[in-house]
Amino acid sequence: MPEALRHWFGALLRPYPVPLRWAAVLFFALGLLVQWWRLASFTASFDQALFYQLLWSTWQGHPFESTLSSELSAAVTVHDLPPQLGYLHIAQHSNLLTVMAAPLLSLLGLWTLPLLQVVLLTAAGLVLFRMAQEVLPEPLAVRLAVAYFAAGTVIGPLVENYHDLCAIPLLGFLLIRSLLKHRWGTTLLWLVLLCLVRQDAGITAFSIGLWALVRCPGSRRQGLVVMIYSVAYVALLTAVVQPQFGADLSDRFMQEKFAPFMAGREGGGTLVLLQSMLQQPGLLLRELLSPPGRTLTFLLAIALPLALIPLRSVDVGLLIAAPLFVPLVSQGMSALSVTLRYVMFLVPALFAGTMLWWQTHLPLFQQRGFRRCWTGALALSLVLTLTSNPYRSFSALIPDSFDPWVHVSIPGMLRRAATAREMVDLVPPLASVAADTPLLPRLAGREVALRYPRNDTYRDRDGQVRPVDWIAAFPAYYHPYRQVFKTERGVERALRERTREQLTSGRYGVVACRDGAFVLRRQVPSKPELAGCIDRALADS
Repeated sequence: MPEALRHWFGALLRPYPVPLRWAAVLFFALGLLVQWWRLASFTASFDQALFYQLLWSTWQGHPFESTLSSELSAAVTVHDLPPQLGYLHIAQHSNLLTVMAAPLLSLLGLWTLPLLQVVLLTAAGLVLFRMAQEVLPEPLAVRLAVAYFAAGTVIGPLVENYHDLCAIPLLGFLLIRSLLKHRWGTTLLWLVLLCLVRQDAGITAFSIGLWALVRCPGSRRQGLVVMIYSVAYVALLTAVVQPQFGADLSDRFMQEKFAPFMAGREGGGTLVLLQSMLQQPGLLLRELLSPPGRTLTFLLAIALPLALIPLRSVDVGLLIAAPLFVPLVSQGMSALSVTLRYVMFLVPALFAGTMLWWQTHLPLFQQRGFRRCWTGALALSLVLTLTSNPYRSFSALIPDSFDPWVHVSIPGMLRRAATAREMVDLVPPLASVAADTPLLPRLAGREVALRYPRNDTYRDRDGQVRPVDWIAAFPAYYHPYRQVFKTERGVERALRERTREQLTSGRYGVVACRDGAFVLRRQVPSKPELAGCIDRALADS
């Protein structure tokens, strides 16, 4: 195995064709630029803060601890308890691979997660090229890798907040390549690492094993082992390990994502869900096919960068079967989003499966008309992705709304960021704090960080309810968006109402205020000279 790994990593370092180099460099640069801008302009959001706190706590000797994750627990969202200091995120997701990156915090600090995401997604494209280069003509291998770098299913997750699924394309490609090479050692290595991404990554591994069992004669035993391991891993994690840390998987996540199947069932993990699906085949079929319009649009969109070839490929069908099943039966508008991070589960199947399809259809690539159609499809996919402004990552250039017109210019964003940075810098490094979403990523590196105004109290390690020492908020941040976006309008209203209550009760006093942003401190009087500023910040119009 060491020799195989040395050979593979050596291959990755060999020079790449010029078109691919440009595609990879542009992809990497776009990712870094957007991730830097999100943090610098205070447009990064909640997940960025949650994962940073997760790594910070792990590096401090408290693996998986996160008060921000606790805010998503059933105890808070269902039973209305305050978030818990000492709550372990593993009750929701067993993202062991992410917490292994905690030592990087000492070198890169806040930039650890954005850099990790961009590097992993870029490396996956290069691995795809090397894998394709072994079985396809180089021009076709280059075209396939360029399609990866230009696909909405990859660009969307690239510019999103950090998510623990960003390692799935890389590890999925490596696992498929090891099965193609019939290598036991590296197959087991990449299988274990893929499942460590998150418990539901086992679904992607299961489909890869199924494909090997059916389509890869020399690796059928390896494929069977992959299937058995992935099923056992998911079942063990969701039914035995995670319930030891909390009931969130069964009490909240299963209920939210698979409500029709879990109706009337108390608790239960993956095995209970599968049993329920098997007992209700009619409901299962209906959920798989509905809504038919959005389902068809989703399938066309994910296949568009590859000239719709995935819709014709048996290999893609086998590789994608299990990971595609989940979004098709899940609830919520985001389940079939082309640019949401959950499409990472599908990426290895789409691109590796297409690569395998091309092995038996090489004459088609020689046709100039087809190559032009593929180029057009790829360009259309790229334009649709960028103009859709995923996660509003390109809002500095693309208006958030055209009618009515809503756009904050780059100078406006920089002025807003300067105000936010001034407020954030006033909060002591280790003090407990509640802050609204734009400010949280810069304040998450501490034991107690909460999302204001949802929460400003927490339960300590002994279960006692305590208020946070500091509150930082920026109501004016939401002003440009409130006329269009219901969420921003609701957050701004809640900020005003909760803050007025805090000040009227005397529990907190204003210690800083500027341009619609303010900082409160517990049990101190408000500075009289800031009365006018705080009144304007909390004004209804």
